[in-house]
Amino acid sequence: MRVQLPNGEVVVVPVFRILGILAVLIVVMFGSTFVYQVNAEEEAVVLRFGRHVNTVGPGLHFKLPYPIESVHKVPTRMVDVQEFGFRSRLGRQSGQFEHESSMLTGDLNIVLAGFDVQFSRADPSAFLFNVNDPVETLRDISQSVMREVMGDRASIPILTVGRAEIQMRARELIQQMADRFQMGIRINEVNLIFVNPPEQVRAAFNDLNKAEQDAVRFLEEASREYQSQVPRARGQAERMVLEAEGFRERRVRTARGDADRFIAMLEAYLLAPDVTERRLYLERMEQQIPRMRDIIIVDEDLSSLLPLLNIQGGDR
Repeated sequence: MRVQLPNGEVVVVPVFRILGILAVLIVVMFGSTFVYQVNAEEEAVVLRFGRHVNTVGPGLHFKLPYPIESVHKVPTRMVDVQEFGFRSRLGRQSGQFEHESSMLTGDLNIVLAGFDVQFSRADPSAFLFNVNDPVETLRDISQSVMREVMGDRASIPILTVGRAEIQMRARELIQQMADRFQMGIRINEVNLIFVNPPEQVRAAFNDLNKAEQDAVRFLEEASREYQSQVPRARGQAERMVLEAEGFRERRVRTARGDADRFIAMLEAYLLAPDVTERRLYLERMEQQIPRMRDIIIVDEDLSSLLPLLNIQGGDR
């Protein structure tokens, strides 16, 4: 084969050499499609003549050359975020995203809500083939679900204490829709980044929010006071009940002892009345004599404690 160089010189090149070079190029081109690398955060879907035949994990893998087999890599171990009503790189409340954040509540008020949806690709095959554009479909589903959740609630709970419940409910509904369409997506989190009233009523809302916070604070203070006073009162009541029960038990035992002692004395009296009377008299004297300051012993014939002068007789 003759080849003319740029300087006009003609060179003869053997045909087999050209064929050898072409063969080497073809081998290199097809050989490079035999091997492919899957990164740690990815999974690869292998297609043979356009039909799914295998899904492989991270590492070095071999396949038949193109166009027999082709590989599509999906980052299944990465978490992506879709933002609504704001963009992180531009600022959360940029006016150009108000069409995403403006929502109608159940009491026909307008609120501005910015949120994000964190998702991962759980099933790479379903993610690739079941829905034409799964990420854009997820955006549409998320906006629809959030507007539905907001529309079922009044504006005051949305703006104050209802965020956690809204996030949980929105996540459940978005996951249900994604599963219904078999999108191969797992919803990890739904976060309400901000919920604000429109600028025209923001001052009134701030006053309302302050009143709500004061009400919560008063309720917490009352609860703390209740928790401190009620146990103390219960303890005092229990102590009084125990003291009353102890007093009752003591009085009952004392009364029973007195009754038993009286019955024993009655039985002894019935057996020997004279002896019992004398014993009781002596026991009573033993109790009373120590209490006396002066003791006077008199004769039975003495008519008075103060003796009179005996005028008739000579003796005193």
